[in-house]
Amino acid sequence: MKRIIFLLSVILISTSIFAQETEVLENSEITETSEFVEETQEEIKASKGGYAEIPAAKRPKPIDQEKAIEAAKKDDSADDEENFKNTIKYGLPSEISELLDDLIENKDPRFSEEIYDVFQTAKSPVLKEKILNYFKQNEDPCLEDFAVTVLNDPYDEKSEVVKACFQYIAAVKCTAATPAVINLLESENENYFNDALSAIGDIGSAEDALFIAEYLERDDLSVAQRQSLMRTLGKMHAVQTWDKVVAILENEDENTFVRMYAAEALGAMEKEESVPILVQAFGATDPNLRQYVIKGLSYFPNVLEARSTIVQGIRDEHWRVRQESIKSATKMELTDAIPYLIYRVKNDAEKLIKEESIASIAKINTTEGNDFLISQLKDKKLGDGTKAKIAQELLKAEHAGQKEILELADEVVQDDKRKSLRYAIGKELAKNTKPEYKDICAKFLDSKDAQTISLGLDMYKNHKFAELEPNLRKIAEDKKASANKNRAKKFLGIEDDDEKKDDKEIKKDSSSSSGDAK
Repeated sequence: MKRIIFLLSVILISTSIFAQETEVLENSEITETSEFVEETQEEIKASKGGYAEIPAAKRPKPIDQEKAIEAAKKDDSADDEENFKNTIKYGLPSEISELLDDLIENKDPRFSEEIYDVFQTAKSPVLKEKILNYFKQNEDPCLEDFAVTVLNDPYDEKSEVVKACFQYIAAVKCTAATPAVINLLESENENYFNDALSAIGDIGSAEDALFIAEYLERDDLSVAQRQSLMRTLGKMHAVQTWDKVVAILENEDENTFVRMYAAEALGAMEKEESVPILVQAFGATDPNLRQYVIKGLSYFPNVLEARSTIVQGIRDEHWRVRQESIKSATKMELTDAIPYLIYRVKNDAEKLIKEESIASIAKINTTEGNDFLISQLKDKKLGDGTKAKIAQELLKAEHAGQKEILELADEVVQDDKRKSLRYAIGKELAKNTKPEYKDICAKFLDSKDAQTISLGLDMYKNHKFAELEPNLRKIAEDKKASANKNRAKKFLGIEDDDEKKDDKEIKKDSSSSSGDAK
């Protein structure tokens, strides 16, 4: 009996101890879980402005060889590359600035090292601005140290250079500049507000988005500033501000433009919960708000309700809403929109809407759409202006119609009554010249019209058809060909008459100097 009582006591004590240990363990787990939840749900705090740490100085990044090869194809002669380098090293600021315009336009990365070295000693604000724009286009962070230094204290720098620094740090995603940019955003100097805000939209973090959302609640902001802030929130995909943005969109007492940008911002956040809210807002009487609702819905290509609303927007009474809907249909590649777009090409009263519809049909690339555009090229009753637009968009899209466009070019190359269409097609063919353009290039070169010849030279420059050198020689020998004559000579490597004359004068002066010395 005693033994049984003893065993029962042991069991009771063991159970009690186990229960206590389990309770301690559970409490421990609860504490740990609580701490984890507290840690993961810690509120994101808004950013603050201040002095930005300046990044270390660095040389330009390696040259993109593919882009360099493409840029070299646009040179007029084999000497151009060396001439460009000499201009950068020894030229006047105005000469370098002019060259930089061409390099930026041609997306030419070949001279980054030389341009970087010039920047280190440049005094001209115009030259500094152009060089910043050059490296901005190349997305090269080699000038981050300069840009951040300027934004820390921009007040003694020319406004054009400061603006270029904002754009540069946005392009290269220089997050190191964020404290300086926020500092300028909060300053009372309104000259920097929009540029600083735009830069934050490109480089900002979740913390920066909350700063913008809190800043939006200030009472001293102008309507224009509130609009800019709202657009920036959308640009930043600031999901953590979603509730605030919804409230602004649904507030009918809010400024219409602020509501417009709120609609676009909701879309940019890409939360599907935004779709029914935006569709509801599409019922607004203000066409401007409807236009921006369409912008917002364009972020949801896989949501049926968004797609169908955009297609219906193509036949909205207001042309701005139609235009935005067409752009969104293009962006989302809405094949369902093609019949509506074809109808607009045939019937819309607005030329702009017709042209937007043509561009959209070409880009969406369906058999129905392409066949329609090609049929329009062949339609004898259709105006040449519309045909020029169709040719431009089909060549740009590169899906269909090249054969028909070359036939049309051949039809108008000798018809001086249709010069405008000839020029329009020639300009487009020159942008991306292909081997199959050789025959039409020859006909442009053989024309008696100076501008037609010039377009033929543009085609030749971008492909260098070896078989067409005789055509170029004919132009080079034509005394009446003026500028075209000199271009042809340059392509053929023939020394220009003016250069020969200068050489003779230099030799003559040299001989005279020698005689005087004697």
